[in-house]
Amino acid sequence: MTIEIRQVAEETYAIDCGSDPIFGLRQVAYLLVDEMPALIDPGYTSSAARLLNNSAQLDLQRLSYIIPTHIHLDHGGGSGYLAQQIPESTFVFHPRGAGHATEPSRLIKSFRRVFGEQFEDSLGPVLPVPPDRIHVASDGETIRLGRRQLALHFAPGHAPHHLAIQDSLTGALFCGDALGYISDDTADIPFPTGLPPFDPVAYQRTIDKLASLSPKVLCYAHHGARNEVQRLIRQVKDLSTAFSDIVQKALDAGEDDKRISERILQYAKAYSSQKQLPIIIEASVSGYIAYFRSKKQPPQSTNESVT
Repeated sequence: MTIEIRQVAEETYAIDCGSDPIFGLRQVAYLLVDEMPALIDPGYTSSAARLLNNSAQLDLQRLSYIIPTHIHLDHGGGSGYLAQQIPESTFVFHPRGAGHATEPSRLIKSFRRVFGEQFEDSLGPVLPVPPDRIHVASDGETIRLGRRQLALHFAPGHAPHHLAIQDSLTGALFCGDALGYISDDTADIPFPTGLPPFDPVAYQRTIDKLASLSPKVLCYAHHGARNEVQRLIRQVKDLSTAFSDIVQKALDAGEDDKRISERILQYAKAYSSQKQLPIIIEASVSGYIAYFRSKKQPPQSTNESVT
């Protein structure tokens, strides 16, 4: 499969590696060309391999930094593979993700629940990143690449180990899944992405935090770069608020998960040009339900999930 490369800002390139065969998520990585080049959101191992197959065109062997916005399979699953193939690169992770990157056994267990037992057959194996190759991010710190600096911002909600990265040269914000998911079928509307464990309260705080950075471009990991910054941020916040309100009222009325899911999807379909929403949006409803249902139950001791 060939990749598509588009310049989206000064010395900034979106690399579209195509869609995965499970959720149909487009895999878009971003290459920032500078004295110390960086790659953001390398995606699955299969996507990372496609990137390297085009490394002569992209000059990826010179990468200084590889930065997954978070450690979910579709954003950082190929990190260990790239660590083997590009030995001089440094990997940047949120502190809650770094340990899982070096010892991915729990990650793999979580990925099997979400992507299926045989996910490695199509998406590639999840390999460890050597600890000495990892830089653990601090909230608000900057990494200098040359002409540009990358500011790292903790962005919890979709995942507790989520980073958002803003580029000083272009004002671009690499938002991962922190500002929703856009597909070609949803009329340019960014839908909240909330597979459990998901925290919609933290998600909305993150939306406000990232809006306060006044980004000039939003770089989505599953869609590409967009310039309608304020509209997109406003819409994802409005939808997240609406989803939360629907779930809380339905739970207060004693409705079951199936009926609550139907209510949210009926609301969401008003924003879509298709009768059927993308599967990732339908799956994300479960995160809202699980979160607000847990608030109505006594706390239980559970092992922390990494998804």
